[in-house]
Amino acid sequence: MLNRRKIINYIVQTAIFGGLATILYVVPGLQFNLPVAPAFMSVHLDEIPVLISGFAYGPLLAIFELILKTLIKLPFTTSFGVGELGDLMYSLALILPATIIYKYHRNIKGAVVGLSIGLILNLLFTSVVNLYTIFQLYIQIYFGGKPGIVASAFDAIFHWGITSDQDIRIAVLLLPFNLIKNTIVIGSTFIIYKPLRYVIEKANSSIKKRKKENNTIEEQEKETTQV
Repeated sequence: MLNRRKIINYIVQTAIFGGLATILYVVPGLQFNLPVAPAFMSVHLDEIPVLISGFAYGPLLAIFELILKTLIKLPFTTSFGVGELGDLMYSLALILPATIIYKYHRNIKGAVVGLSIGLILNLLFTSVVNLYTIFQLYIQIYFGGKPGIVASAFDAIFHWGITSDQDIRIAVLLLPFNLIKNTIVIGSTFIIYKPLRYVIEKANSSIKKRKKENNTIEEQEKETTQV
């Protein structure tokens, strides 16, 4: 009975926070571009509800929500799934370290340390994976292997004379975009989660209390049956 309730609770929370993340990820007009990155890179804030959920209910739920919003987005992809794959990996690099650390240190210090480590890992991961994997897949699948597409997009902004799609300077130029994006996500999460924390913890406390009461009733029923 308890496992069933736990599963139902996971499904409900995944649907709520995963639904919010999906709206921010899929609905046109809820994303925006930055002048420090090419037009094909946009800022979407779907990681905010996932981070809040991960802090409240643990990293496993955050993973379910990221997978859910990715699967819903796939039918509407304009990058043959390459962009969605990249977004999923980038989000995991930020959210998993943050929520895992916070799970064992549920205080402001735990949140700050977790998000700081998640931010650093995300910045390193996105730069390397974009340069050597995601951008290369995008060129092969979307542009038929035509060289110089990514290089010219970045060079048009920064004028560094970049000609190769695997120029290490592209990885460096990705840092400002991801730093700004993650700062917005992390800052918004702190602002939103603080007032929600009391409500979430109260709800969790209420659920635990009901479970304890149900356990007591079940134990009493077992003892009565044995007598």
